[in-house]
Amino acid sequence: MAREVPIFIFNGLLESGKTTMIARFLQNPQITDDKRVLLVLCEEGMEEIDDALLVSKHVSTVILEDESDFGPALFADLEKKYTPDLVVIEFNGMWRGTLPVETMYPAGWQLVEIMTTVDSTTFEAYSKNLRAIMIEHYKIADVVVFNRFTDDMDKFGFRSLVKAANMNIQVVYEYADGHIDAAFDASPFDLTQDEIDIPDGDYGAFYFDVMDHAGKYDGKIVNIRALVVKLQGTKMPGFLVGRFAMTCCENDIQFLSVYCQNNMKFKNKAWYHIRAKVVCVDASIYGEPSGELLPALEVLELTPADKPEQEVVTF
Repeated sequence: MAREVPIFIFNGLLESGKTTMIARFLQNPQITDDKRVLLVLCEEGMEEIDDALLVSKHVSTVILEDESDFGPALFADLEKKYTPDLVVIEFNGMWRGTLPVETMYPAGWQLVEIMTTVDSTTFEAYSKNLRAIMIEHYKIADVVVFNRFTDDMDKFGFRSLVKAANMNIQVVYEYADGHIDAAFDASPFDLTQDEIDIPDGDYGAFYFDVMDHAGKYDGKIVNIRALVVKLQGTKMPGFLVGRFAMTCCENDIQFLSVYCQNNMKFKNKAWYHIRAKVVCVDASIYGEPSGELLPALEVLELTPADKPEQEVVTF
């Protein structure tokens, strides 16, 4: 029977805080004590992990300089040479983003978690200039950590952009003083109101918030302008309302939709003003595993509307 060797990958652009995260990870006795740890470094930043820590944790370090070397042959050789109990990879954020999940690892090696680190102070600039690269990071990650975060930054905007790339990603905010917010559940809307107007420009923020926290919206009435679309390939009653959103570029557009339980007459793929009550339903309605609660709409009014000025939601 093959050994079980967990793989943890830390991804992100240069100077995004990967090395600091790895050092903390190695210091966790529950994870690394009594383990033969293999650390694969795919880039060398300004920060280095303390040699004393590497020695105390029995860490063997391998430096990988060429993207073409990241593959099955390399890891097969490392398995023979080091027989690790735990593998940690500091991935080069400028290499092909899907490489860590496409690579065949030795028998027993299991990819457990991919964490992407982001420097909050450069997030907006990089989102404009290196968006395609950063989106690839979010798509494969289990967790994104926004470090160097400050109170004047836009948590909702940061969360919406990464959620647009990967709905299941966990978002963590880390402040300069070390304080971590891993359970941010505030809403971009005033949920003390029974009826909430969703502006056209805020549809993306609403979609990701209601999908993440359906229970907070349960029973609330929302007013939205959106496309109304017939369900295809199913005998379920109801229809979809939503907006197209561009995550990265024109080739990366998706339909962000919420299921409506009603049977109503409407023109397919036309714009409507929708007044509806949010209700919690089992996730199986969306084709997800049963047990989790996701939002659905009970439509109260459906009124034809003009197209919004900007039809496609951007982040």
